[in-house]
Amino acid sequence: MKRPFIFFDLGQTLINEWGFIDYFDMRFFEMLNGFGARINFRNYQTIRDNVIRNRKIGHGSVRELIIEVCKLISQQGYGKIILERLEPELKEARSNFFCLFGVAEQRMNSLLIQYDLGIIANQSMDILKILEESKINRFFKVIVLSSEVKVRKPDLEIFRLAMNLANTSPEHCIMVGDRLDNDIGPANKLGMKTIRTTNSLFKLQQPINEFEKPTYVTANLSEIANILDKLPSDL
Repeated sequence: MKRPFIFFDLGQTLINEWGFIDYFDMRFFEMLNGFGARINFRNYQTIRDNVIRNRKIGHGSVRELIIEVCKLISQQGYGKIILERLEPELKEARSNFFCLFGVAEQRMNSLLIQYDLGIIANQSMDILKILEESKINRFFKVIVLSSEVKVRKPDLEIFRLAMNLANTSPEHCIMVGDRLDNDIGPANKLGMKTIRTTNSLFKLQQPINEFEKPTYVTANLSEIANILDKLPSDL
């Protein structure tokens, strides 16, 4: 019998980005006020959250977030200036703050008993350094990154590519991710089972159609084993 395949997103699913997000919020907030925004931090968070909730950022990058927030609270043209000034230090901050969630390695190791594992992520190639240095890359048979294959989620093609590399089909797959639009929706369209993780800023998203309703929801990786026990053995 073919082993089921679990595909994971990276950001806020396996990779803990909270330290980076805190740093980004602090620096972006400082720069906004430096350019005359005159808002307090609570107001900034409300605006940021509304941009995410209302899906103004397609791929979820901080570049998009900077531009969209600046459209709402700063003068025209300031968004690009702030982005140019922040980008170099944010690239370094990714390297400094991105790390695995503490339970990730233990959870992947236990899942290997019954499942094959893969990654489907909208990430730049520098994320491989984290996977290699943590040695968690050894758990995954397939790693598909948008920057390498030139296709980004939610395009169904990146999911099909991953399944082809894994030599599997949707009915034998589970997709685990934090975004309804990029992870859950397209995976459900293809016929996968889906698990939404909510330890993420994107927990603000609400389903806008039937495809965006996950099969299961979990707060963190620790609970995934209990969810998988509920799935049929012939997945």
